[in-house]
Amino acid sequence: MPASTIMKKISVLLLTIILFQFAHAQKNFFVKWAPASLAAGKLTVGSEFNFKKKQSVELFVGIPVPTNKEFDYDGNTSELESKAFSILAGYRYYLGKRNASGLYIEPYVKYLKHEANGVLVGDLDNGPARFATVTEYKGFGVGAQLGVQFIIAKKISFDLFFLGPEANSAKFSSRSTDVADALPWTFIEANEAENNVKDAMQDIPIIGDKMEVTVSQAQKTVFTKYDGFLPGFRFGASIGIRL
Repeated sequence: MPASTIMKKISVLLLTIILFQFAHAQKNFFVKWAPASLAAGKLTVGSEFNFKKKQSVELFVGIPVPTNKEFDYDGNTSELESKAFSILAGYRYYLGKRNASGLYIEPYVKYLKHEANGVLVGDLDNGPARFATVTEYKGFGVGAQLGVQFIIAKKISFDLFFLGPEANSAKFSSRSTDVADALPWTFIEANEAENNVKDAMQDIPIIGDKMEVTVSQAQKTVFTKYDGFLPGFRFGASIGIRL
């Protein structure tokens, strides 16, 4: 069964448990928003249900919201539109004496899908090149988060998660097709395009030098691919309101 399907089933089950317990127990329930996620192309909203003293479950969903980001490629600045979808489910245990407040540790599982598309401007053999580019990333991961939550006026929550190492099973692919003209690539142009993409891939931490790069001279296209383990790190903040 695909990791994304497993993640979705886990999240639906967790959401059902949260709503059921909230409806019947009426304990601490927070609705939250992570504002920084807008820069990654998603609107991330979620909830925390404090079902037992010092214990909570969390569910966050990132809703795709396209955003434009600048990229440096081949000495030029280009713009790609990116968007993301994510689901994160976690169990939280507060280490202090207060309920739903203070230092906590939270193991979690998550799924992330990120897409980008646009045109990268470059040069090939001293001539102009315009690469219509599409990228896709899919990752299923597990991690453990250390953070601290503050409750203001018994109603407003401010959650800072600052240490969250994670392990991901990741798949990344991209396709870049030169649409500057209809003329086929020469051998020199195909080789230069491959080297330019490989140089750009070096800027990607950890997996940049492990990326598989192939070129189709006939299609004027450069393909990249990675499928394997990817370590990660989660940090950020959210604000919420207690219902």
